[in-house]
Amino acid sequence: MNPVHAETDVVYSEASGRALRCDLHWPVSGSDYVSPVPIAIYLHGGGWARGSRADRAEERLIPVAAAGIAIASIEYRLSDEAQWPAQLHDVRAALDAVPALFRERGVALSGRVTLWGCSAGGHIALMAALVSAERFTGGPDAGRHATPDATVAWFPPTDLTLMADAPASPGARMPAFLPPGVAVPPVERMLLGLGEANDDTSASLLRDASPIAHASSAVGPVLLIHGDEDALIPASHSEALRDALLSADAPVSMILVRGATHEDPLFDHPAVLGATAAHLKGSP
Repeated sequence: MNPVHAETDVVYSEASGRALRCDLHWPVSGSDYVSPVPIAIYLHGGGWARGSRADRAEERLIPVAAAGIAIASIEYRLSDEAQWPAQLHDVRAALDAVPALFRERGVALSGRVTLWGCSAGGHIALMAALVSAERFTGGPDAGRHATPDATVAWFPPTDLTLMADAPASPGARMPAFLPPGVAVPPVERMLLGLGEANDDTSASLLRDASPIAHASSAVGPVLLIHGDEDALIPASHSEALRDALLSADAPVSMILVRGATHEDPLFDHPAVLGATAAHLKGSP
């Protein structure tokens, strides 16, 4: 593994009248340093409503960067600031801007740019990979065509119409960060600015914002990683997207982490981080 240099609070774009920032982590010369390196843009989780680009940097981002990847952990606008597809616009802005940020710091890049997201961040990463820049018009990314070369999504919601009642595996458990008995708010409806009514318009908007509705062969390799005991976003979300991508002849693979709930510490195990790094690097 290689030493990792970090630089925080780097501006990558502007939106809603303010700067959007990222934290950069990149490997520096070590015993197994290989240059040039690929880029991974990391999207944190938090139900589109909370979370930070600094989340899990020590246990997750730095080990993957040490494996030979330049990582930009970006902030994106949360649902209390901007409704969908603002988050998609932010990620596309990062796809355009981040390579130059690393080059300005003297990092030799391979030209490979990937996305890696967890939970809500995994949903956004998949949408950026599966949906063309022209699909959601009217945003600041109109005319941009940057797309990821590969995508990794950990425990992502892939069908927003099923967020309330997706089937969970036997033995599924809620994550430790949710106290027992606490109701999970309808974060997917908050993301789209929808009310409580389950009408046809709401269902259509939720479906259109779902990765599974856009499965096609026109996508770089996708790796899905999910826990088999996730009761918040059941593994059936990843399984359904995997099957849809396979039916579309798209390159996709899936890893099921036994005994893992949502955002379980098991995901930061070296085996999972190693599989993630290999996919981001395009290693066989």
